[in-house]
Amino acid sequence: MKKFFLILSLIGFLQSCKKETLETVPDNKAPNDLTVELTTIERYITRTYILALGREPDSLEALNAKTDLVNSDLDSTSRANFVNSIFTDPAYLPNLYEQNKINLLNNVDTAEFTFWIGIFNNILQDTSAMFQWPYIQFEVDRLILMQSAYDEFTSGTIDIRELHKRMCNNYIYDQINMGSANFVISTFQHLINRNPTNAEQVNGITMIEGNNSIIFLEIGESKSDYLNILTNASNYNEAQVVLLYGKYLNRLPSGYEMSTGTQLFSSTNDYTAVQKAILSSNEFIGIQ
Repeated sequence: MKKFFLILSLIGFLQSCKKETLETVPDNKAPNDLTVELTTIERYITRTYILALGREPDSLEALNAKTDLVNSDLDSTSRANFVNSIFTDPAYLPNLYEQNKINLLNNVDTAEFTFWIGIFNNILQDTSAMFQWPYIQFEVDRLILMQSAYDEFTSGTIDIRELHKRMCNNYIYDQINMGSANFVISTFQHLINRNPTNAEQVNGITMIEGNNSIIFLEIGESKSDYLNILTNASNYNEAQVVLLYGKYLNRLPSGYEMSTGTQLFSSTNDYTAVQKAILSSNEFIGIQ
């Protein structure tokens, strides 16, 4: 009898040691990791605001943008609506103006324009300096154009090309980049994103000093002609595309991106068009 109970106990023990089998439910897939997706979208919204507007979104802006993008699964329409809201924001053009003022004019205080206009106007009242008046009036006229650039640019009256011309064609820029050679080098670096070739530098100096010369197959004989040629050249359009890809994606554009971006900017004369394309891309958003 003891042997019988011993056998039963052994059988029970062995059965208790068997691995349990788990039943599976067909098509029972793990849910998507929504936390990562929301984090990516939130980061995208914040980066876009900082790079394009120079500030973070407030809580309502962030919520509205996230709601639209999430509910639309980041489709092309929701992306377009979001980037359009960025470039119609009242902060966009003032921020773009300030960025260019930093790059081209060492972030000079705008009061500096008023100061020099006052100095030059005083000279225009001095009859003993009449021989200087044509030169002085020339400087006043250029400074007034620069002084009015902020209001005209932020209101949409002038475009980025005109802003670049005015920021390079005034007394302050001349003082920062003294001499014809430095002026040509600086404007090529700022507007064309490279140094001039030897021939371009010689011809540029000749042109801005008032003599007939050729730059990018265009004839000119003044500083104004020179800047008009530079800001209307295909090289200028290409440079803006390169700078935007560097700013937003931290890389150079591919050959295809350079071609399509340059064509888009030159055909529409819309500086935001290339930016919208970049900011709507999977690469900028951070998804593949």
